[in-house]
Amino acid sequence: MLMDKLSIWFGNTPLRKWHLERYTKKYYSQYFSQLKNKTVLEIGCGSGWGAQIILKYFSPKKIIGVDLDLRQIALARKNCKTKRITFEQADATRLSFKDKSFAAVFVYGVIHHIPSPEYKDCLNEIYRVLKPKGKLFLLDLSIESFNTLLGKVLRLLTVHPYDKMYKKEDLLDYLKLKRFKFIKKVEESRHFIIVAKK
Repeated sequence: MLMDKLSIWFGNTPLRKWHLERYTKKYYSQYFSQLKNKTVLEIGCGSGWGAQIILKYFSPKKIIGVDLDLRQIALARKNCKTKRITFEQADATRLSFKDKSFAAVFVYGVIHHIPSPEYKDCLNEIYRVLKPKGKLFLLDLSIESFNTLLGKVLRLLTVHPYDKMYKKEDLLDYLKLKRFKFIKKVEESRHFIIVAKK
């Protein structure tokens, strides 16, 4: 599902970059040294902020960022001028990469844009492209996030699949069903953060 104009605008602001960097430093710092010289994937790369943060803190050999929106791909390519990061158009529910291609997959606030049950296809693809013992770094929202006062206001301003958005417990249960092993689970404000190993 393509994002609405307000979500795209916010995703391209310095505030969004600050937000992603804060969460990355706060919750992922113990893993910073584990991806050096590895190849990683970012799903829903948007303007490229996430890829820049991943490169800065994890120092992987290569980052591939994918997004459904060609406008976002063009912006990400403009923002990230390094050969260590490449961007491609892709549907998160049907990735073209080979099995066991990546040491880690990063998802910064994307899966809640995919309606249920199709979001499970995205999780299936993440599992498929991860190497054995590869890690999933997931920061996202769920329908519960949009049931708060702020969430109800956002419902009026943004377009999401609200009637088909997953419940947090459903996503967690599906990750368990896929045999992901949770290393870290944190809830903060409207977001939840997961680090899981294949």
